[in-house]
Amino acid sequence: MSTFSAKRIRSTLLCLDREENTNEKRIDIPFVDNEPFRKMLIRQIEYTTLMIIQKICSGEFPNVFAPSNYDKIESLEYENDVNESDGKTLEFDEIKSIAYTTDSMDFCRKRSKNKLALMMKVMAMSHRLLITNTTITRRSFYYDLKNDIAGILVPTQKYIDLAVYDVAELLDCAPWDLGLIATSKGLVAGNLTLYFTDNQIIDCNVPGGALIPQIISNIISIRAKAKFVLIVEKDSIFQKLLEENTTDLLSCILITGKGYPDIGTRMLIKLLSEKLDIPIYIIVDADPFGMDIMCVYRFGSSTLSKRNDSLACPKIRWLGIHPSELSVLGVKTSLLSERDLSKLTSINSRHYMTETLLRQTRIMRRGKAEIEAVSSFCRNFLTATYISRKIKGNDYI
Repeated sequence: MSTFSAKRIRSTLLCLDREENTNEKRIDIPFVDNEPFRKMLIRQIEYTTLMIIQKICSGEFPNVFAPSNYDKIESLEYENDVNESDGKTLEFDEIKSIAYTTDSMDFCRKRSKNKLALMMKVMAMSHRLLITNTTITRRSFYYDLKNDIAGILVPTQKYIDLAVYDVAELLDCAPWDLGLIATSKGLVAGNLTLYFTDNQIIDCNVPGGALIPQIISNIISIRAKAKFVLIVEKDSIFQKLLEENTTDLLSCILITGKGYPDIGTRMLIKLLSEKLDIPIYIIVDADPFGMDIMCVYRFGSSTLSKRNDSLACPKIRWLGIHPSELSVLGVKTSLLSERDLSKLTSINSRHYMTETLLRQTRIMRRGKAEIEAVSSFCRNFLTATYISRKIKGNDYI
């Protein structure tokens, strides 16, 4: 196929420009005072800590929440950034060994003692952060503990992540309410400016995209000029689309969570969906994990099932890559691994799966492919042909 010139791309997209003029929107978001909730959470930590100490002193087992069924741990494994686990992703069996499944802790077991001790460390740090109304990253907290006598409690970053989720379940709050936040990793690019309560301004129209902050609740105003938001699964495709000047040519906002998205990325997409009133599309690999990532954005995750109202964005439209279009496009597929098949079985059993989505999983069993297999047809193929034509033809799920 011949290379698309900029002139030819603009000609291909001219019909879209004629259909709709893009107007700039400036939306102010009412400030929400979290002071009452913050004070309540401080009192709750103090009360919970007192109850645990009293139980131990009286010779009883403290009845702390023991969460972490294996499905949730598996989800957490893939949702966290690789950098959040000492440069590698833990194997599922290793993460599974961290969990416990009883309602009370058996102090005859070293693992349970360490688990409780780490939860108390997390609550102590959260208590301090809530009093000062500040935050730190879990990564920073991990290194603080590693350099402390408590270093034995945290062989890897994952122990911190799980303890934060456990404490959040114990206190019946969201993990981000504790002040221990994950390191930002999502990127956003396009004609979008975010204004924050502390007078910080993030202009997303910068080379390579802007880092999405973890504290989205501090946004007080949004300025945007776009016809739609496009989420892409991974950074490599995000950067490729920026090189193709997709944000200008298609008048869109690009977002990537670099795989499984972090909280900040999901919250920003939810906010844009509710405030901008423009379509939100997503492109992921045509494989089980790509589809699972799409489902996390659209329906929420099992790890944060209680918080999906704040994170899930059901308006998201799955633009591609659809397994059903691989043969039509002439894309070479590869066989699914045992891990792929296991993930596919998990997806099929979920309550939100429709017949349309199930049809795609059935086709997916024949073979999988990555976005790159489509984008490599020719230069600018994603921008000039694939994305624009699918949107114009309403070819999404």
